[in-house]
Amino acid sequence: MQGRREALAVGLVWLVWLAAIILTVAIGLAAGAYTFTVGWTIHTGLWPLFAWDYNWYYLIAYTGYPDGLGGPQYAFFPLWPHLLRWSGSIPDGIAAATLAWTASAAAFFGVAEGTPRARLRTALALACWPGSFALALGYPDALALAAAAWAAVLALRGRPLAAGLVGVIAALARPSGFLIALPLALLARGKGPHAWLGAAAPVGAAAAVQAYFWSRSGNPTVFFDAQRLWGRGGPGRFGDWSNHLRDVIERHGLLIPVLAVFAAAAIVLVWRRFGAWPTAVIAYACAVPLLLAATQSLESFVDSARAALVLPLLVVLWRLGPLYRPWAAFATVVVGLLLFSGTMQSFGRQSLFAFPIFWAIAEGPRWLRYPPLAVLGFAANLGLVLLLTRFAP
Repeated sequence: MQGRREALAVGLVWLVWLAAIILTVAIGLAAGAYTFTVGWTIHTGLWPLFAWDYNWYYLIAYTGYPDGLGGPQYAFFPLWPHLLRWSGSIPDGIAAATLAWTASAAAFFGVAEGTPRARLRTALALACWPGSFALALGYPDALALAAAAWAAVLALRGRPLAAGLVGVIAALARPSGFLIALPLALLARGKGPHAWLGAAAPVGAAAAVQAYFWSRSGNPTVFFDAQRLWGRGGPGRFGDWSNHLRDVIERHGLLIPVLAVFAAAAIVLVWRRFGAWPTAVIAYACAVPLLLAATQSLESFVDSARAALVLPLLVVLWRLGPLYRPWAAFATVVVGLLLFSGTMQSFGRQSLFAFPIFWAIAEGPRWLRYPPLAVLGFAANLGLVLLLTRFAP
């Protein structure tokens, strides 16, 4: 009975989350908050939910990947466009919304099921996370997250082969999907060949996608070339960010040293009274505003701010104990690859795949679940919905 009540509660959280997003989009449309870009496929109804990358998936669904050529299309994995094409006579927007919203429900239940002691808290953490609205878009992110989360559930329940097969869905949906193989491999030790086969399945699926891209384009590195076209060419752009940071310091040469003195005093006081971890928290809180000041646009500010929220949660996740370490390693690799990709664009959306961070909120220190923080996060999530057409989510 307790399990049924918790499942109903998680379902209610998902329903309120989705209804709030749809209502926010409707209000934004009525208020004229969205701007339409020529070339976007859907321009009626809740069209902001089908902006940006949805149009690339639609293009791939009906024209395929360029034959014998490279191109930006090869940055997108094939499962989602195939699902759009297989929807047949169902209007594309309805098919994409149905798939994405159903997958988002599965993602909420899967992420919540990974922490049996805190299902409701985990679902609330996901609903209140700034950027979780992206699971309602006509993108494959919800499907990839749902598959990875349920792969985790199956692995934790001692079904590693089934976990790997479910993980294949994530690997076919998103480039980072194969990373679910990492915790499956860490949990496979000592459990026999079927566990290793389960861990290998997502990697094999990702390799099959690369082989398909190679055969289609004639270029074995076409995926990586496409990623560079989207600005993901590696960490070389850190130099640009450091130059921006230096410019901020130079422009505020009098104010920053004064603030630095107060920050140093606060750090020393906390160190003497509370020890190392509270000191690290204060030092991080003092550094983040300066780092955010080095961003050059609203888009980079928003994504950098969400990165600043994710990083401490990785620390919390590692500190939860040995049972969480395979998932902490997985989340760390997901976030690390995003940070070192060469661009912060879409960090907030793509970092949702590091779903164990929501376990850290649910199982970590109580102050992470402070109700005003949850309300602020939920409000920020809906505020980001109103920015849907300002920059790519």
